[in-house]
Amino acid sequence: MKKFLLLLTLAFLFGCAKKIPEFIPLSVNWYGFEGDVQAVNPSYKPAEIDSTLEEACLISMTRTLMEDKVIQEKSKNGKEFNVQYLGVAAKEGSALEFRGQCANPEDNTDFEKAILFFVPEKNCNLTARCEKGGKIQNLKIF
Repeated sequence: MKKFLLLLTLAFLFGCAKKIPEFIPLSVNWYGFEGDVQAVNPSYKPAEIDSTLEEACLISMTRTLMEDKVIQEKSKNGKEFNVQYLGVAAKEGSALEFRGQCANPEDNTDFEKAILFFVPEKNCNLTARCEKGGKIQNLKIF
């Protein structure tokens, strides 16, 4: 009887134990866009981004992408992401605008000079903005 209770207790404890989420590696290729930002969007005005804001935004965006369930699911299927960022003028100074897509291994486009165009595949495109303090806003995955 004691063995039965011990086994029952252990089974209960293991069944109720909190499962650790699976770690899914995320592969992101970052591209700082050096072209004309108004070619991306005519309403954008170019802005210089200091290295502190750039670093904070890249770290925040990486964290945001790693936590997003849709991106995790795509990564689980072996997808890499190309993410292009560009400096734009914002209400309170400068901001980084992010544009991303699932990477195509055959594509050898230089996204530092060429505009990243979105692919038609569902949930394989993203946009976001990072402003003062490195806070990611308006993440959209489509």
